[in-house]
Amino acid sequence: MAHVYLHNAYTESQIAQMQSTDSDTIIVDNFITGEQLKELRSYIDSIEYPEHGKTSKYAGSAYEHPPYGPRIKELIHEKLLEHIGEHQLDFFAWQEAILPWKIHADLRWYADKIPHKVILIPLDVISDKEGWDDTHSITFKQRNYLRNNPNTDIGKKGNSDQKNWKRAIDNLNTEGCINGYSIDEDTWKNYLSHVPYEHLEGLEIDKIYKWKPGSAIIWDANQLHCADNFLARKIKTKLSIIAMTNQA
Repeated sequence: MAHVYLHNAYTESQIAQMQSTDSDTIIVDNFITGEQLKELRSYIDSIEYPEHGKTSKYAGSAYEHPPYGPRIKELIHEKLLEHIGEHQLDFFAWQEAILPWKIHADLRWYADKIPHKVILIPLDVISDKEGWDDTHSITFKQRNYLRNNPNTDIGKKGNSDQKNWKRAIDNLNTEGCINGYSIDEDTWKNYLSHVPYEHLEGLEIDKIYKWKPGSAIIWDANQLHCADNFLARKIKTKLSIIAMTNQA
């Protein structure tokens, strides 16, 4: 299923409700078992991707849709109650990386729902190295609540063409930027070399999450984040499942 991103704004009361559950990034080791990881990894080989952009192959699904939706809900819903409390499952998506994601937030506009947490479960890291080569996801302290969108009711399908993306600090919706640079050049070279160093102005790192089998990372839908430059590490692609939630 392909999602349409409407260029609408959340109201001040909706943003306050969103902020009431904002938190630091959560990293969970042993979120799924080795057998469950093997099961999910076997599923992704049969996925057909309706959204095949320049950055990733992406296939979203509702939890009521067979063959995998009900099983994914069975695997993650109770575990998420432990880590994020009451929530509504929105949708999940299979993703195969092509290029590293640049800095962005996963927030989309809903007329009648308040976005909550995003859960990333790594499924595989594919390179010439045996086992999982080192790769990371990076979250930042800065946020995007869509506060300044123009309310046009106009949107676009998909979101994987990054060529026209601005620096986060130059985006009117980015909030909480600091003065200057808090991220040093060594960190940039190690993790973020797929974006110009100037794109890190105003940003602060929350967490650098190393992908590990069975683990998961949880961030707020309004939180800025990105991939590391896995291509520079000679990684061919990364496979994952992403679960989107709304406030209960």
